[in-house]
Amino acid sequence: MVEHQFGGPWTELKLDAVCYYLECYTRALSQRQFDLWFVDVFAGTGERTGERLTGGLLESQPMRWVSETLPGSAKRALNIRPPFTHFIFNETDRKHQKALQAIKEANPSLDIEILGQDANAAVTEIFSRSVWRRGANGSARAVVFLDPYALQVDWATLELLAKTQCVDVWYLFPLHDVTRQLARKMSGIGSKEKRLERVLGTAWRELYELPPPTNEMFSNTLFGSIPEFAEEEYRKATKAQIEAWFKSRLAGLFPYVSEPLPLFTNIKQQKFSLFLAVANPSAPAVNLAQKFHRHVLKNYAPKASRHTFVR
Repeated sequence: MVEHQFGGPWTELKLDAVCYYLECYTRALSQRQFDLWFVDVFAGTGERTGERLTGGLLESQPMRWVSETLPGSAKRALNIRPPFTHFIFNETDRKHQKALQAIKEANPSLDIEILGQDANAAVTEIFSRSVWRRGANGSARAVVFLDPYALQVDWATLELLAKTQCVDVWYLFPLHDVTRQLARKMSGIGSKEKRLERVLGTAWRELYELPPPTNEMFSNTLFGSIPEFAEEEYRKATKAQIEAWFKSRLAGLFPYVSEPLPLFTNIKQQKFSLFLAVANPSAPAVNLAQKFHRHVLKNYAPKASRHTFVR
């Protein structure tokens, strides 16, 4: 077994939320004779190694952390009932690919395809296939899981998925990493400009604006000089504002974009925002997604707000 150690309780919360939606999705669409696909372009090994705190007074044992093997997104998707018809798992790591291949061989009755491309290239290749050309008028429907480790999903990939008109996209937006890339002063962006444009599109500069002249901008120097950044664009946007801005950007592409589920990696640090974006413009498709997502928020938002974290 190839160990894939990543995340913590917030990872389980993310997978629980997505898989709850998948069960609602397949239950509704399988009754309508759709051809259902699940596409995971950061599939890992299909499993992950996590840590759990055991012991304590109730167990009459000393408290300690123990490692355990948990099913990842790929394995959990295979167990959704009613099932998807087709599965595509993409992973660039060779060892992880072998682990996914072993899962495929252990499930010979399932239509599982393993790819080893860059995630953005994989999405481009998959959705250039003839099965998707009829869009919302065809029978093919997919849930696409974009679960990057960092800044790996291109804005062009989101644009492409929106144009299919037949996919639901769960996107783990790397809010913390995006915020770190956005220097306080525009002049501090430097070589990060291309990366920001790739991930956020050309509109990322909207997150900068000339600041109003406030007392906080002026240093208490002997001469009362104006600091250098008062003359240039200065980012005031907080994480919450960046999250809201990105949601509005997604809404410019997709007919429906959910409120994000916040995911915290420690007691104070929101690292990710989990969005659902629906490409199908039809009212029934949007209404169904909204209904399912309301249940997701009802069941999992309270857990997210408690800021579960791993040591």
